[in-house]
Amino acid sequence: MSLRERAKADKWERIRAAAKRLFSERGYDSTTVRAIAEEAGVATGTVLVYGATKDALLHEIWREEVMPLLEKAVSSVPAGPFVDRCMHLFTPLLTHYASQRELARVVVKELPWLTGAAEEAQRPALARFVSALARIVDEAKAKGELRSSLERELAAELVFAVYHSAVLRMLSPLKNASLSEARETLRDGLVALLTGLGSRRSS
Repeated sequence: MSLRERAKADKWERIRAAAKRLFSERGYDSTTVRAIAEEAGVATGTVLVYGATKDALLHEIWREEVMPLLEKAVSSVPAGPFVDRCMHLFTPLLTHYASQRELARVVVKELPWLTGAAEEAQRPALARFVSALARIVDEAKAKGELRSSLERELAAELVFAVYHSAVLRMLSPLKNASLSEARETLRDGLVALLTGLGSRRSS
């Protein structure tokens, strides 16, 4: 790595660390690009090189940390029962969010509402993830675990909703569920969903 590349990587690491710290401590709305720049010890314009907007900066942090987890999970879905395969996809995300709850609260709250370039940048990874869920649904239908008439996109959305509920339970200050409790909630929700959507043969 050249001196210039090392300097660029060092600046990004300082910006990323500053943004994560401020998002976690102050929240998304109260964190400004200028504050991130001051915390990182760089010019405001330098921050904007790495993220043209605050939305884009939050997405870039999410992309760098979570995208590899998504890719690994999607590319290594094992054979087995429907619930186990869904757990394989979602457990790495739960684990990651549990490791930095304050930042995860910001990410879970803000990412669904990203627009423009930030939204476009995250769309391919999310589409790949939803496609993996849809394949799991199709294969569960073929094995008789789910009703053959079930619409794959609807089923995938319902599975994701169960996961999202488990995430919210873990991140909510009122519930403050542990990672193991969140995983149990996710599994129980998936089992309940399977019971409702399952074919007669699987019940």
